[in-house]
Amino acid sequence: MKFIYDLIQADPKYFAWAFGIVNVLWAAFLYFNKKRHDRELRKLQHSLNLDLERRKRVFDLKVGQYDRYVGMLDEFGRKYQTGLLSRVEPIFKQFMSAMLAAASSEELKSTALAEFSVQMLEVFNESSTEWLRLKAESKALKLSASDSLVALFEELETLVEASKGFSESFMKKLPVLIISNDTGEMSRLQRELNKQAESIQEKSKDLERQMRLDLKEF
Repeated sequence: MKFIYDLIQADPKYFAWAFGIVNVLWAAFLYFNKKRHDRELRKLQHSLNLDLERRKRVFDLKVGQYDRYVGMLDEFGRKYQTGLLSRVEPIFKQFMSAMLAAASSEELKSTALAEFSVQMLEVFNESSTEWLRLKAESKALKLSASDSLVALFEELETLVEASKGFSESFMKKLPVLIISNDTGEMSRLQRELNKQAESIQEKSKDLERQMRLDLKEF
């Protein structure tokens, strides 16, 4: 330390100048470093803002998609699961009236049965068209959904397709069951249809819960 002190004492102006230069350089370093830091901070903030905006847009998009799909699923369930019998009731009444009017005429009975089949086919075709729309919607959702949500989509689709096939089979058997007054078989088939509808409703609730969990990830 004494050596350094003696050195400064020997030429104080030189060392004062040197210290001044060091202080200027240090101040310049601090100034430009702060500028660089501010630029990087603004850049980071801008990047975070863009990411937040992107996540908000994706979130809003997913909320809209999920809401639309759940609405479509509920509508399909009302029309073709729980409400199917009430939907086709007028068709059955018309069929039974035609069968009673036909009396012993096999030709008129065949005509009544053919008209009934055509009307039921229209119901089934409409059901198939709406089901394809629903599957197309779920297919789009699966592209960005979690693995858990995709699994639930597939489980739900399997249940609905099985129930849809069962309902169509039931409706095709119903004229014969009505004519033969087989109320026991009709009750059994109705209970099975109701059981399938309940399974679909439970799976739908699982799907909605998983949708909410997925949205919480944003």
